[in-house]
Amino acid sequence: MDVQSRELTVTYKIVPPPSTVAPSSLSQETTHRFPITSLPEESKEDADPELKRYYTSLRASIVEARTKLGEELTAWRDAVGNAELGKEKSVKVEVDGEGEEEENAEE
Repeated sequence: MDVQSRELTVTYKIVPPPSTVAPSSLSQETTHRFPITSLPEESKEDADPELKRYYTSLRASIVEARTKLGEELTAWRDAVGNAELGKEKSVKVEVDGEGEEEENAEE
């Protein structure tokens, strides 16, 4: 891969319940590529400004990826609806006895 063509790549595969009616705009398997436009030059002596531009570009790519995936996964969540509710296990929260003793000691 050429140093000037780096990118952030995100791939996911959704396996919805059979009863799910997904909009045609949603694909069950998707790959997105977000370019990282500014890269530091390896031979430069003063790399700090180049690194700052690189990390700024990297952050922008991450924000773009989060936004895109957030929109798509929210659309999938809405399409699946309540079909997945029965699959989640309910976990009981145990109360730590030490915390209660500390509260009593303060009173």
